[in-house]
Amino acid sequence: MNVLAVGDSFTYGDELNDRTLAWPHLLSDRFGWKLTNMAKPASGNGRMVRYIVENISKFDSVLIGWSHFARTEFASDHGFFDIWPGGSPRAFRQGTPWRSDLVEYYDRHHDDHYMYRQYLINIILVQGYLKQHDKKYIMLDAFGNHQHQERKLQKNKDLIKQIDTTYFVGWPDLSMQEWTWGCEQGVNGHFLQTGHIKVAEKVYEHMEKVQWHA
Repeated sequence: MNVLAVGDSFTYGDELNDRTLAWPHLLSDRFGWKLTNMAKPASGNGRMVRYIVENISKFDSVLIGWSHFARTEFASDHGFFDIWPGGSPRAFRQGTPWRSDLVEYYDRHHDDHYMYRQYLINIILVQGYLKQHDKKYIMLDAFGNHQHQERKLQKNKDLIKQIDTTYFVGWPDLSMQEWTWGCEQGVNGHFLQTGHIKVAEKVYEHMEKVQWHA
């Protein structure tokens, strides 16, 4: 069974001594999958959608660790890059000096409501796309999205009601952040091996509950 994982640093396994101990790999070891982990530190959700669409023909199932809703992918002749308004700037300014101008503009003029709705739209579109292609999936949030006031606003209910929460672990109130609270962290704030074990267990428990089998 070929399984694709996409996500940000928390799915990538950033700060682990051995990235094969990241939660997607722990699930893969448990089920005997052939896993390709395409998660990337600082990745936004647009990048994940792109990876899924570009590579889905090679895989039977997908694990998706959604990143913060405000991370946004851009591209230029220097390659693809993501910007996170208000986030740590170093990773988003690499490649060429003009990116600093874009980061500063985006920090000042971004629209949280628009970006949150884009995150919800990405979920809806990916779910429909995977179902259309008869691919199984599991989704979960890495951090932050469920804590934002946008999730509770009436004006977002039109999109939220379209989300199939059956295979969305932790929806609507929990994420990797809560499951790994108190676990040892690296210097950059990523949970380490104990945290990845906890995330893998939460996903496994949900899979058993909904009888999801790759």
